[in-house]
Amino acid sequence: MDVAIVGCGFIAQAYAEALAAAPGVRLTATMDLAEERAAALAAAYDAEAYASLDALLAHAPAPLIVNLTIHHAHAEITRACLKAGRHVFSEKPLALSARDAHALVDLAAAEGLRLGAAPAASLFGDAQQLAWRYLREDRLGPVRMVYADANLGRVPEWNANPEPFLRIGPLLDGAVYPLTLLTAWLGPVVAVEAAHRARLNPDFEQNGERVTVDTPDHHTAMLRFASGARARLTASFYVPHQTQHFNSLEFHGDAGSLYLRNAGDLAWMGDGGDLQFARLGDPYQPLALPKVGESFSYATPIVDMAEAIANGRAPVANGRRAAHVVEVVEAIEAVAGTGQPQALTSEVAAPAPRAWAAGAVPGHAFGEAQALPPVGFGCSRYRGGTTYVDLERPIEQALDSGCRLLDLAELYGTEALVGDILQRSGSPSREDLYLIGKVWNTNHAYDAVLAACRQSLDALGIDTFDCYMIHWPDAWAHQGSLGDLSTRSHEEAQALTFPTDGNGDILASEVPLEETWRAMEALVERGWTRALGISNFDEEQLARLVALAATPPRIHQFERHPHRPNHALVEATRRHGLIPMAHSPLSAEGLLHEPVLHDIATQHAVSPAQVVLRWNVQQDIIPIPSSTNAAHIAANLNIFGFELSSDELRAIDALAKDTR
Repeated sequence: MDVAIVGCGFIAQAYAEALAAAPGVRLTATMDLAEERAAALAAAYDAEAYASLDALLAHAPAPLIVNLTIHHAHAEITRACLKAGRHVFSEKPLALSARDAHALVDLAAAEGLRLGAAPAASLFGDAQQLAWRYLREDRLGPVRMVYADANLGRVPEWNANPEPFLRIGPLLDGAVYPLTLLTAWLGPVVAVEAAHRARLNPDFEQNGERVTVDTPDHHTAMLRFASGARARLTASFYVPHQTQHFNSLEFHGDAGSLYLRNAGDLAWMGDGGDLQFARLGDPYQPLALPKVGESFSYATPIVDMAEAIANGRAPVANGRRAAHVVEVVEAIEAVAGTGQPQALTSEVAAPAPRAWAAGAVPGHAFGEAQALPPVGFGCSRYRGGTTYVDLERPIEQALDSGCRLLDLAELYGTEALVGDILQRSGSPSREDLYLIGKVWNTNHAYDAVLAACRQSLDALGIDTFDCYMIHWPDAWAHQGSLGDLSTRSHEEAQALTFPTDGNGDILASEVPLEETWRAMEALVERGWTRALGISNFDEEQLARLVALAATPPRIHQFERHPHRPNHALVEATRRHGLIPMAHSPLSAEGLLHEPVLHDIATQHAVSPAQVVLRWNVQQDIIPIPSSTNAAHIAANLNIFGFELSSDELRAIDALAKDTR
């Protein structure tokens, strides 16, 4: 779609550069009262420059106008473009008064045109979308208080022409960022309950002259939203933007808190500070982005506008929300002046979340409606010998950091624990998780498989596994129900799970694999699992199982790490149509001390463990790490901010010590 820019000041260059790299849009016309600025911008992007708005509207065919004029001209320019039959995207604010802003919305609707306004790109941002998902999932419980800050610093320090910004004040220039997100996530503001304003900045010098601007430059307000949440809003042109609370949002609910570092940031920084979650009474835990970060720019809302025009829908950053934000700002100023609370009645609808944040975490396609998360968390408390670890907090921390895949088994003795955790406030709902279970070697007989699965489901408090696996292909002598192994001594658990004869040899069973798999298929028929899987099969066993299965397995889990890459088994797994999953991806002795991994990790400013996990994910293999360290748990999920080169992948492959 052809796009025209009206107003070719400093910010226009950023828009033009972004439009040049964006799909589906093209800058074809420019206009500015300073003709030389319009001409220079047009020349740089092979566009046509116009000396007046009338000339552009009369001769430029671009259906979409991007209004980047000075604040006080926004409403007038937008009105003229709408009357000329053009769709408009306006820089913030949409207008300087609520009346003018709502009039523009009404005009666009009457003309059948689309109207959008900044701030917009943050509505699309990865951190913002993930924060909104946690709110929608009710991970915080009812949200009752929000701290919203827009401390943009002292304008003369960051803008050569500070007066226009100082005249409109920090509410219309800065508070619009958190207000845009809050009205999208919590509904419209229904009341400004209290407000205060002050002028804190001294006069400033510009071109050798002393300039006085009497507009208040520091505001605080208490807002109530349609959801019932209240927000304490601060907007300041006095508090430096280097403050800890530059442009942040902090949500507090009955069950926990959520911290978004920068409401207006477009890029996921990946340093652990972008987004953090805490259950009530617990410290904040960094959230990991469950996907490769997307590239956002000033062109993002313009591209969305073009798609909205083509598809007949409202743009995400629509004029109605922008008008409501102006109305809120106007009400804050009025309440600060009168001291009397003010009700608001305008309505705004929530935008649709981006596809990846709307449902299951992106990953491998699985079934008709599910996706398999790209990284999981191993829930085995066993660490070798007689060593067991307490996984209660680690499992909570994994869920709090964004893990959506839990790898369970009746052998691990953690099913009842996970069931308890999933019932707690702050935990994700069952629908937002992918849960794997496994039947142990002593329960391979038909009835034993069914009983083991039923017992695991009951312990977890769920109706269905997403995938239920055969833990190992070997069948051992049945010893009865394993129950909750965490309640048994090591000796009792060992006797139940590793039955031996008088010589200490494992007591095998004659249960054939065919019988075990028929029982597994019966679990699908009963609705006790959505899919089936296998674990620790070799290539021959895998081929045999696939040949006999009426319902084929969908996942194959086996040990894989750079010391034991199991390339042949990976290829066999894929050849038979299964998804490979790597257990024990970090557990090989000495693996994380390999110099090659440390060199690669240093190059990407990550840890050796993150390099190993990324090595798996980049080859479409799902790793299942486990840890009891909160920082490591978060880092193990945060592996999508870098990419390994082909040379780095080969260097890691060269660490193989066992090629089975």
